Amino acid sequence: MFDGVRRSYTLLILFLNEVIEELGTDRGLEMLQAAVEKQAEVIHSELLRELSHDSPPLEIGDVVYRTFMEEAGAEIVVHERDDSSIIYRVARCPFYEAFLDVGIDCGYFLGGLCVNLTLPAIQAILSRFDGRLRVESRLVRESAEEFCLERIFLGA
Repeated sequence: MFDGVRRSYTLLILFLNEVIEELGTDRGLEMLQAAVEKQAEVIHSELLRELSHDSPPLEIGDVVYRTFMEEAGAEIVVHERDDSSIIYRVARCPFYEAFLDVGIDCGYFLGGLCVNLTLPAIQAILSRFDGRLRVESRLVRESAEEFCLERIFLGA
């Protein structure tokens, strides 16, 4: 299953590159953000059926993050957790491996992918549940042997 998911992201990355070449980076990212918002609405609607509205915000953030990343095919574990945040260790990641498939320098460009696709998609869903919930990258892998760290927390 992981390989099929990775291939889907490979296609997405190749398509995104074509869009950016044709329309420019600004317009391509603008279109991507519009798609992210539409996807967030769909996932939010799905998760509303599964989540209790009286769940603590950080628990909602945990469910949202896990659902998005695990269903996307990533292998994640809680790296660190306290009362104010959860840090996830992202090991095997189809987004990362898709970049390897198309020969893009992942150590450099993956931060761009996370900043422009993955994290905004998660953030858009989180914001629909609680406007204070935030997601951020803490560490971006620089090689296939490494891992990423991402954090969910309550902001101001």
